[in-house]
Amino acid sequence: MQSSIPQRAAVWWLLGIGIFGVSTATLWIRLSESDEVNLAFRRLLLAAPVLWWFAWKSGQQQPLATASRAVSIAGVCLALHFGAWMASLKFLSVATSVVLVYVHPVIVYSIEVMRRPASADRWRLAGVVVTLFGTGILAKAASAEGTGVESMVGITLALVGSVAFVGYIFAGRSATRQLSTAVYTSRTYSIAALVLAVYLLISGASGTSAGLLLPENGQEWWLAAMLALFPTLLGHTPLNAALKHLPPSVVSTAFLGEVAVAPMIVWIYPGLREAPPEEFWSGGPLVVLGILTVVWRGSRDRSIDQK
Repeated sequence: MQSSIPQRAAVWWLLGIGIFGVSTATLWIRLSESDEVNLAFRRLLLAAPVLWWFAWKSGQQQPLATASRAVSIAGVCLALHFGAWMASLKFLSVATSVVLVYVHPVIVYSIEVMRRPASADRWRLAGVVVTLFGTGILAKAASAEGTGVESMVGITLALVGSVAFVGYIFAGRSATRQLSTAVYTSRTYSIAALVLAVYLLISGASGTSAGLLLPENGQEWWLAAMLALFPTLLGHTPLNAALKHLPPSVVSTAFLGEVAVAPMIVWIYPGLREAPPEEFWSGGPLVVLGILTVVWRGSRDRSIDQK
């Protein structure tokens, strides 16, 4: 039993570091003047080679066929998550976008119940209801942030990003059982970068977007590097490592830290001062409370490293 205590502490450290990392994403996005989907591509383009190097240096490389299906699904889902959510920031406030995209823990938990590693009860059902109610408040607030069409586009993109994240979490859980974190993330991030590059090239050729663009100046290169370092390498990567030891619902919910931290960062950062909408202070806590209730009940009887 004593030997499990350091491991348990290490896993929660991974969650803490990951929460801090992902919470900085909206800051770098807001400071950038680049197209959001291009930013999503750049963060992965810069992060993937670092992880390939770590995987090579550690001697942990494994055949490409190992968990290739799970890795491919995770890569496509990550590309859709990053692309859709980051694009939603064009139409919504940080507070509303972040809360809407983090409805995924309830979806993850519901899937776990259907697959029977978890059991449903009144508390968890109440958590789902509270989460949906809070999301409704935020969706209503979002409708006042721009024109009706713009706000609906933003809400849709954020929710698409949330659903895509569910696929990313479950595929990652499967892949990390067979691959080291460095190998899994290097391959997943590379596939996601390729998917976004193809989308940008096609949309650029069709005239629906500016296409695939590299940073225009040193400032944009720096912001792309910060996105690669903090929310990607120090955010998603530790949380992927935690998937080896924790059920998907717990890791999915760890991302909730961004709901509380990200709006605060862009609110206090000099030059931005983007205050959350008034509805955030009622809808946001309801979403957090509902999801935490689901996870508390869903993970209460689950132990570290339980498969």
